[in-house]
Amino acid sequence: MRKTHLQISSLPRIKVRDKLQQEVSPSTSSGQQWCHGEPIEPWIPYPPIKDFEGRQARNDELFQKIIFIILLIASVILFFGVNQTISAKVSHGGDIVYTKPVKSVIFSHKVHAEDKGLSCDMCHSGLFDAVALKVQKKSDFNMESLYKGKYCGACHNGQIAFASNTQCARCHTGVKGYSAYEKTKPEKIVTSGPEGLIIIGKGDSTVKFSHEKHTKSTMCGDCHSGMFPMNKGKARMTMEEIYQGEFCGMCHNGKEAFSYTNCSKCHKDIPVPKTDLIYTTKGVGHVKFSHDFHTEAFGCNECHKKLFVMRKGGSKMKMDAMYNGGFCGSCHNGNIASNVTDCGKCHKDM
Repeated sequence: MRKTHLQISSLPRIKVRDKLQQEVSPSTSSGQQWCHGEPIEPWIPYPPIKDFEGRQARNDELFQKIIFIILLIASVILFFGVNQTISAKVSHGGDIVYTKPVKSVIFSHKVHAEDKGLSCDMCHSGLFDAVALKVQKKSDFNMESLYKGKYCGACHNGQIAFASNTQCARCHTGVKGYSAYEKTKPEKIVTSGPEGLIIIGKGDSTVKFSHEKHTKSTMCGDCHSGMFPMNKGKARMTMEEIYQGEFCGMCHNGKEAFSYTNCSKCHKDIPVPKTDLIYTTKGVGHVKFSHDFHTEAFGCNECHKKLFVMRKGGSKMKMDAMYNGGFCGSCHNGNIASNVTDCGKCHKDM
């Protein structure tokens, strides 16, 4: 051992250094570095700052695209979710099976109202009554009328929808088609009407009409068969017409529904005219009538409609009629109120 030690230590220092350098020196042919016979992987420095910023920009762009796709998917889901909710609330007349002019035509309200987005008044404002199959009773409900643009032909003219004289089988399914249709659980008629309240009138006379409440006991055709147009705001009605059994008065007569004389049922605030009514007569002083004064003691129905029509200027009054207990004379008889013979009470400029 001592001899070996002396041999190693006696090696020239320069030879040891050369040996180590030779072991880690690069190859002259490939540039590959070696250490103890094993190749050394080249060292790869960090990317320059400029390249790092480029990668960061690409990452930011990718991140923005991912966020955009997520938002787009969420929007689509939200849209279809809301759309399905709205569709579920849409009211329509279900499926109707026509046996005329040719058997059998299956009309789908869902396809026309929900899928195609047609409004009710597009058909129920002169083309069709809001009562199923009522149109079949009309003598001109035939294919010839459709070809001329009536009924279904108003839209099925080749421009809005396929022409009524083409693609016959799309509507006329025949007996076999109807048999197959019955097995598909046809859509039943859903009576609901527009959501929300319809505001009728202005100011104190405002009435809030709810389709939801009324369709629990009535069908669409009960009101929209000539009494009320299907278009919002088209009905111009007065209380006098309601008293005559028109519009709301058709049902609100005290028999089918509460009477129209029960004003507070519909009018939140009793619609009493704020200004005085002025009556002028030749030869005598004018008469000023105050609703505010009289409604402190009387209800609307005590004068309307049994004594006065509910329309300004609609009652043609004469003193002779009052002397006989008509008009104002019903109360101004000396018992309930001053007698009509006390002219100066009403005619101030005599």
